[in-house]
Amino acid sequence: MKKLYISVITLSLMMMVFGTITYAWITISTVNNIEGLSLSASTGDELQISLDGFNFSQTLDSQTLESLIESQHLSDVTTDDGFEFYTGGLRALGSAYPNQDYLSFELWFRTDRKQRNVYLVNNVSDQASYDVSIEGTYVVSRGVSWTSNLTFLNGMQASDIIYSGQEDTYYAKNAVRIGFSELLDEPYDQRELYQLNHFIFDPSNDPIRGYGKSYGAYNYFINMTNQNLSLPTDVPNTIYELSRPLEDNPYVSNNQNSLVANLQPTGLYNQEGQEVYQAKVMINIWIEGWDADAFDAVLKDFIKIQLQFRSMNS
Repeated sequence: MKKLYISVITLSLMMMVFGTITYAWITISTVNNIEGLSLSASTGDELQISLDGFNFSQTLDSQTLESLIESQHLSDVTTDDGFEFYTGGLRALGSAYPNQDYLSFELWFRTDRKQRNVYLVNNVSDQASYDVSIEGTYVVSRGVSWTSNLTFLNGMQASDIIYSGQEDTYYAKNAVRIGFSELLDEPYDQRELYQLNHFIFDPSNDPIRGYGKSYGAYNYFINMTNQNLSLPTDVPNTIYELSRPLEDNPYVSNNQNSLVANLQPTGLYNQEGQEVYQAKVMINIWIEGWDADAFDAVLKDFIKIQLQFRSMNS
């Protein structure tokens, strides 16, 4: 079974206050072997984070997080909706399991300010590098050198042919997907299920090499095995561009593409009499088995992921 074994070296949730704008970062570094995990959170007054919905603080116990992802590894899996995962793609169809085949965790956001919507923002994947950390959302990887043992089509053009014996560098970052699913935070959240936010984000910003393409890993697999494997006909609803603040108003989003959560009233109040708003979110991170770049070679790559959140009004 093809697997990408990971070690989450650092998963840090950090908040930075800039005026009354709140940013949050989640940073995940993964390598082949499991070596542990550490997490810290520091927040401004505008936004707080919790792993259980009850204990909100600026610092989170790293030992608790380590127990959540003990023996964690990533397989190449697939999903139609970001909720149900399977070991499909170019392998036999079967059930995939959270924190066995893909990374999955829950977060709670809470605020007592007027900016009550949380967005994923600032995709800088095309600017970031593996060895240098910068501000923003990104997925980067070190890359793996691989020599193809046969000739296959790796793109839409004749010039995209990879010949047998040709050596190139392939990147796991191009096959990563991140799913955000808002969950009912009972008893505070009284919305219907259809009102909850969810989306799949492809940080590569390259829909041409996205889900279920006839070239790339699929074409290599067909030429390698001589199997008659049909491409999927239903494509998951995936976004490639993130929301951003308006130029003339940094507290308002230009669209709702990457709206992660609408914080809901709790009936609880701070010392100044301001009501506290809260929401619950599940985050899933996986290697998409139907991606054009999901070659066996990339499952040996080293990946770093950073997510940046911003509270804005819609």
